[in-house]
Amino acid sequence: MKTAILSWGDRPIQLETKGKRTFLRLGAELRVDVTDASLEQLDQLAQVAADLADVRRDRIRAARVADEVAAEDGFRFVGVRYQRGAEAA
Repeated sequence: MKTAILSWGDRPIQLETKGKRTFLRLGAELRVDVTDASLEQLDQLAQVAADLADVRRDRIRAARVADEVAAEDGFRFVGVRYQRGAEAA
C-alpha cells in the first residue's frame, strides 16, 4: 500500500457529483470516490474527522494555557513545541 501526503490547509472540503459518481473533494488536488462507500465506512470517516478536530482543539487549548501561564509570570509569549505528523497524535 502506498501512502500519499497532502496538505491542504483551509481549502474547501465538499461533496462533488459527476454523472452517477459521488466524490469527497479535499482542496484542489485530492478527490476520493465515495459512491460505493458503505454506511460503516462513512461513519468511520466521520469519526476520524471528529478525532482530528479534537486533537486540533487540544493543541489550541495547550497553547492558550502556556500563554496564560507566561502572562501571569510577566512574559508576553511562550511557544509550545509540538511534532507534526501521525507520531504526535
